Amino acid sequence: MNDMIVKRIRDARLERSLTQHDLAEHLGRSTAAISELERGKVQVTASDLYLLAQLLNKPIEYFYGEEYGEKEILDLIAVFRKQSPEQRAQSIETTKLILQMQQISDIAKEKPDRKFTFEELQGSFSAFLAFSKNINDLTAKMNDVRDKLIQELKAQGIDITG
Repeated sequence: MNDMIVKRIRDARLERSLTQHDLAEHLGRSTAAISELERGKVQVTASDLYLLAQLLNKPIEYFYGEEYGEKEILDLIAVFRKQSPEQRAQSIETTKLILQMQQISDIAKEKPDRKFTFEELQGSFSAFLAFSKNINDLTAKMNDVRDKLIQELKAQGIDITG
């Protein structure tokens, strides 16, 4: 089992273009210790595996050989796990709304003469409004972060105009 784990750690590290030194810094270990780990000479601790999963954007299950499909699925699982429960719920809801709007768009493209029922139109409009609200909320948060970064850069005397 350790052989699979260390192989996957190495593969994920290389996929992210990280060095053994990068992993060593993240874990508070020496580069030699990471080399030993990747060669299977030492057992990977559960706490190290958790920290590596965070750094390498992989769900813990990845290191044990569980597959969820394509790389993008594993990336989504890792990203969702890093989010707070509230952020995760909003991300999932936004994704569902996008899918709902894509389905309506696909139907309209496939059958341009098709007339939508009142219920379909009402559902599509509700999905659109909810999606718009999520996007507006996200934009407001991004603007706040941008403004705080600009303030901090200016406070440190860094010119951001060029």
